[in-house]
Formats: sequence, structure tokens, C-alpha cells
Amino acid sequence: MELLVVLVVLGGLWSALLLPSFLHSRDDAPMASTRSFDRRLARLASLGPESIDPVALARGRLQARRRRVMVGLIAAALVTLIAAIATASIPLLLFSLAFDGMFVLYMVALHEVNKPALQQLPQQEFAYGDLRLVGEDDLPEAANR
Repeated sequence: MELLVVLVVLGGLWSALLLPSFLHSRDDAPMASTRSFDRRLARLASLGPESIDPVALARGRLQARRRRVMVGLIAAALVTLIAAIATASIPLLLFSLAFDGMFVLYMVALHEVNKPALQQLPQQEFAYGDLRLVGEDDLPEAANR
């Protein structure tokens, strides 16, 4: 019985040593490297110059940072409120109110920062093209029946 356990342990050790090198040698095979090259080439081809917009990238990063700050302020306010309720602590309640105030101030600041951008949106005038509005006097007699 002990011999069987020793053989299983030795077999496990040998497979742990030999399997990674065997699998790695299969990755260097010509067919695998060709597939890898094709995947990388397709990925690069899908990224044309028009698909990478630095303004959109910067805007996305800015929105993500703003979202993280907002979530952090909300989480801090909730955690301190729950801790204040659980411990019946006035200082923790004041911290919670401080985080609430910071959250409100942050939202007001974001609104003020975005206000000029919202006011600069172009006002589109709707052109009717070749269509024109007609009154009842312009309609033929057959249409009035």
C-alpha cells in the first residue's frame, strides 16, 4: 500500500515537472505561431487611425475618474453613517454629514463645470426642405370632400 502511495506521489512530481515543458514546446510549433500572428494582425487591423480618438479617450478617463470619486464619497458617507448608528457615536455621525456635504459640493462643482458645455450646444434650426405647410384654401376641391 505504501509503495502505491510513493509511486503516485513520484508520478505526480514527474508530471508536474514534465507537462509544462511539453505544453510550452507545443506553443512554439509553427501552426500555433501562425495563428498567434494572424490574431495579432487582425487586432491591429481593427485599430485604424479613426478608431483611436484621443479626445474620446481622455473624456472616458475623466468620466471614470469622476465616477470613482463619486462612488468613494457615497461609500464613505454610508460606511460612516452605518458605523455611527451601530456605535451611537456623534463624531461618526458628523463625519457622515461631512461626507454628505462633500458629495453635494462635488455634484454642484460638476454641474458648474459642465454648464458652459451645455450652453454651447448648437441650436439646430429645422429646415423643412421642399415641404411646405398648406392651409385649407390651398387644397384642391376633391381633397376637401
